[in-house]
Amino acid sequence: MNANLIIGVVAILIGLFQFYSVHKSWKTLRVSMNSHSSLFMPFAIWYSIFFGLIFIGLGISALLA
Repeated sequence: MNANLIIGVVAILIGLFQFYSVHKSWKTLRVSMNSHSSLFMPFAIWYSIFFGLIFIGLGISALLA
């Protein structure tokens, strides 16, 4: 039972950190995007959102198990 609690809380914290990183990256990209910016940055932001949702979902499922 304690292992599920630890895994769930850690997974949720990782997911929340992903969302914080997306927010910070989006603000930076919006202000300083120019012709030298990577074209793959929007893909990185979307995948980061996706993985954040996966980690939060895994954390919630670990807490409920």
